Amino acid sequence: MRGVLFCLLALLVLFSSTNNVFADDVDDLLSKCEIAPNPKPSAMVYEYELSPETLMPGDVGVLTITLKNMQDKPIEKDVDIKSDIKGTSGYTIDIDAETRFTMDAYIKEAHIVARAFEVENRYTPAGVIGPNEKINLPFKITAPLKEGIYMLKFVADIEDMAGKRSKGIHYFIPVVVTGTVNILPQEVSENEVRLEVINEGLSDVTCVYIVAVVSNATGIENPPERMYLGNIKSGESAIAAFEVNNEEMSRAVFKAVFKHGINKHESNQVCVIMPSSREEREKGETILKEQSFSTPTPTHASSSGSTQPLRISGFVAAIAFAGLFVVTLALARERRRGGSGEN
Repeated sequence: MRGVLFCLLALLVLFSSTNNVFADDVDDLLSKCEIAPNPKPSAMVYEYELSPETLMPGDVGVLTITLKNMQDKPIEKDVDIKSDIKGTSGYTIDIDAETRFTMDAYIKEAHIVARAFEVENRYTPAGVIGPNEKINLPFKITAPLKEGIYMLKFVADIEDMAGKRSKGIHYFIPVVVTGTVNILPQEVSENEVRLEVINEGLSDVTCVYIVAVVSNATGIENPPERMYLGNIKSGESAIAAFEVNNEEMSRAVFKAVFKHGINKHESNQVCVIMPSSREEREKGETILKEQSFSTPTPTHASSSGSTQPLRISGFVAAIAFAGLFVVTLALARERRRGGSGEN
C-alpha cells in the first residue's frame, strides 16, 4: 500500500513540473513571435455639404458631414506556432489560431465646436460604420450677423467594437457668410419707375418680390403693390417696372422680399419722389416768370456797405451848401465895407 502511494506522489510531481515548463515556454514563444498589432478601424471626413452653399448674415443652414470607414473589409489574423519545449522529453507546442477583426468603427461622439455660429445638435453616439461604408451627419447651424469667412471645427471620437479607442477626427470646414439683395433706381418719369434688383450674394435667391408702398399728395398710403420677379442667380440682376399715376401718388417706397434657402429676407428700402405733371410744371414756370418781372432786383440797401455811400454824398452836399452860404455872407460884408468907405 505504501508503495502505491509513493508512485502516485511521484507522478503528480512530474506532471506539475512539466506543466510549469510548458506554460513558461508558451509565454516565451508568444512574446518572441513577430506578430503585428491588432488592426483598428480608420474613419475620416469623406466630404461635406452646406445648404445653402453660402450663408447670408443670420441665415439658418444645414451642414452635412459624411464620414467613411477607410478599411476595405474585415481583417483575419493567423497565429501558427510549432516548437519543441526544452527540458521535456518529446513535448511539442503546436498553436494554430485565427482571429477575425470586423473593423467596424463605432462613432462614440460627433459634434461641431460652437463659437461664432450657433449649433443646434450633436451626436452621442452617432452609430457604427462598417468597412468601406459611409454615414451622414447633418448639423443645423445659424450664421452670425457679421460677414466674413469662418472655420467650423468638427470633432469625432472613434472606438472599435471592443471599446478600445481609435484615432479620432479633428477637421476644419470653411463657411462664407456674405451677400444681400440691393435695389437701385434706374429711371423715374411721370408714367413709370424702373428699378434694378441686384443679387450681391454668392448663391442664388428665390421667390423675389418687389413691394411698393405708395403715398398720395395728402400723405395717405395706398395698399402695397407687389411684383413677382422669380429667381435671381448670383451676381445677376432683374428689372422691375411700375406704371405710375401722378394724380394718385406723390412718393413711393420700394423694397425686395426674397428667400435664401429656408430663410426669408428683405432688402434695403428705396424712396422715390414722383415728378410733377406737365401742367403743374408749366404753372410753376409761369408763376416764376411773373415773380421775375414784378419783383425788383434785390439790393443790399440794408447792409452797412450800401448805405454809407448815400450818407457820405448827402454830407458832402451839406458841406458844400454851407461853404457857399459862408462865401456869400463874406462877399456881402465886403461890399458893405466898401460902400461905407466911399461915403
